[in-house]
Amino acid sequence: MKIEDWFQTLRSKAETIEEKWSDATEQERLQLADQLFYLRQVSDTVVDLWLQFEERLSIAIRRIKQMEGQLPVDDKHTQVAVTNETSDKDSSQSEVASAPLKKGKESTSELKEANPYDPVFRRGEGFYHLRMFQDAKKCFEELMQHAPDWESGRLYYAYSLLFCEEQEHAFREFRLLSRSASSPTVVASSFNAIGCILAEEQQWLEAAQAFKSSLEIKTDQEEARYNLALCYLKDGDAQEALDEIEKCLQKDEDDWESQMLWLRAAQLLQSMDESAELAPPSPIQLPTRDLDTDTLQEMASLYESVGNYHRAQICYHFLTERLPREGWAWHGLAWNTWLIAGTKRALTLMKKAISLAPDQDDFTFSYGWMQLFDGKIDEAVRAFRQMLEKNRENRLGQSGMISAYEKMGEYAAAKRMAKEFTEDQEPYVRSLGYFHLGRLAVVEENWRMAEQYFQRTLPHISQLREVPIYMQLCASKLGEQTSVKELLQPEL
Repeated sequence: MKIEDWFQTLRSKAETIEEKWSDATEQERLQLADQLFYLRQVSDTVVDLWLQFEERLSIAIRRIKQMEGQLPVDDKHTQVAVTNETSDKDSSQSEVASAPLKKGKESTSELKEANPYDPVFRRGEGFYHLRMFQDAKKCFEELMQHAPDWESGRLYYAYSLLFCEEQEHAFREFRLLSRSASSPTVVASSFNAIGCILAEEQQWLEAAQAFKSSLEIKTDQEEARYNLALCYLKDGDAQEALDEIEKCLQKDEDDWESQMLWLRAAQLLQSMDESAELAPPSPIQLPTRDLDTDTLQEMASLYESVGNYHRAQICYHFLTERLPREGWAWHGLAWNTWLIAGTKRALTLMKKAISLAPDQDDFTFSYGWMQLFDGKIDEAVRAFRQMLEKNRENRLGQSGMISAYEKMGEYAAAKRMAKEFTEDQEPYVRSLGYFHLGRLAVVEENWRMAEQYFQRTLPHISQLREVPIYMQLCASKLGEQTSVKELLQPEL
């Protein structure tokens, strides 16, 4: 049996025990507990054997390198390659308002070849890479008592503290290394970690300075560049974030985290400036089936927000392949297909979404909206009324009916329903009501009234992107010169 298959068997046993536990009798739970205890013994044995193997392997590699003349055989400091190992996302990232920071995981940069505490270092290193950070911390804490100048050991110690959520202590250790370490890699890594700690406290300006310091020491410190872009984004500097993240994509066009960050920054910039023309940089490739479900779903949403419906459509296509019973995936595919190719190609997909989730009002509304804009008003009205039969106060169904009344020329009925929105407790619903009234005033060419209604939607301008265009039209009809950019500026 392959080792991968053996571990899969162990994982399956653990999952089976978890699934059976809630419905098990007291006697069955005792048996399941015994099985869990056995699995824990297996895990402990594997860890011990792996640590022994890792230590022996490291010794063998060093001795072979010495025999080949790649390493000196005296007691002086020996340089060993540094690897960041940023591919392990679970233990190298932290969530900051839904966006991951890259803390990094450092391997050895300097060690004393004949140091008597080398076994302690190796054991701590083994625990660290197994993500057993409490055990790693104990090893490196012991190492620091006997070899406080061992830079790699102190760096590992600081990271272990960080992943044990002892931020204050970790911050002191990283600060010490940033000021005293001789290795540029250790200094740069320390500044990057300092920036991550500050960013988690939302001190964006100070964090950005730490990431800049990391890049000044090592210009190829890509984790720090990504983190700097993230800080710019969280601090509202969308253009600066785009500039930095594009540098990351030039280095690694397959970095999906950087691609996601570019999309978030583009979304923010577009919400700040509707006239901004954004096209994904050439390194951003088309989404692939290899991406996990959550990534595909978020990318689809972000692509939609910046108007790149073709890429959003690709994401949803892959999602429907992977999740054929999920109505939201079919709805996303249908909606973006409609935006690209119109109702004829999208309607079948939308019906599929509704059949999988018949109680989802969003899907019924989308179906009605497609029919409305295809000129099939009776079909649209039937869909909206179906929503209102279930709930007379359904604002989505009412909004669809207001647009249907407008199409049918029944302006009085449309105004009556829109005015109900303006009395709602929710600010967005009130703004939607004023938006509908503004559009009806435009149809009646009452430009001053339309302008006043649209002005009242401004607190929610980001959700109603058509408003600046309508206001520019009103200004033009009233003989005023107002640009879309001016309309987007907040009032002082």
